[in-house]
Amino acid sequence: MGWLIDPKEKSVFVYLPNQATKVYEEPETKLPVPEFAKDFSLTVESLFNWLLE
Repeated sequence: MGWLIDPKEKSVFVYLPNQATKVYEEPETKLPVPEFAKDFSLTVESLFNWLLE
């Protein structure tokens, strides 16, 4: 799994094995996380609030 974060567009491209790339842009959307971090929850909005402080 990989995230490509676009701060200008406030979007996150998520790359998963054997799946098409998904784009997350809606602020309240929860981002997928790896299995080892399944208890971790992060929305698009909270990610950008944290990064752009």
